[in-house]
Formats: sequence, structure tokens, C-alpha cells
Amino acid sequence: MTADPSSAVVTVAVTCRLDSRSHAVPDTELTRTAAADTGRYRAICGHVVSPASLVAPDGKPCDACSVAAPAPDGKGRRRRRPA
Repeated sequence: MTADPSSAVVTVAVTCRLDSRSHAVPDTELTRTAAADTGRYRAICGHVVSPASLVAPDGKPCDACSVAAPAPDGKGRRRRRPA
């Protein structure tokens, strides 16, 4: 099975209260029932994030997440087709 190159991983910046770093967490991870039950989420770098208050400013970006995240080049965005 081949992955669709136009489908990009959508991430949300979540600051971990344990390391004070802002990690990139896939949006699908935030909606998983098992993760919601524990309140911990796996970032794209592999770190298990225990979220800080969501009203607090983001922490320093995680270096490993920055390396693992796809480049923001605009590819993968979908455009509406004309009617």
C-alpha cells in the first residue's frame, strides 16, 4: 500500500508541562480515545506529552519535532475546483 503524497500530517503545537517544550502532536492523536483517557499524547518526535495549560504561551519548540515535521512549502493544500 502506498501513501498518498498529497495527504499531509496536520499537527497542533502542544507544550509539555514536564519539559516545557512545544511539541508537534498529530491532530489524529488528539482525538484518540486511549490518549484522551490518559491525557497524554505522542508527538511526532516520539515524546509523550503531558499538556501544560492551553492558555499558557507555547514553550520553546522541540528540536526533534522541528526535524521530523514536513517543510511548510504549501504542498498538500487542496483547492476548491470551480463549479
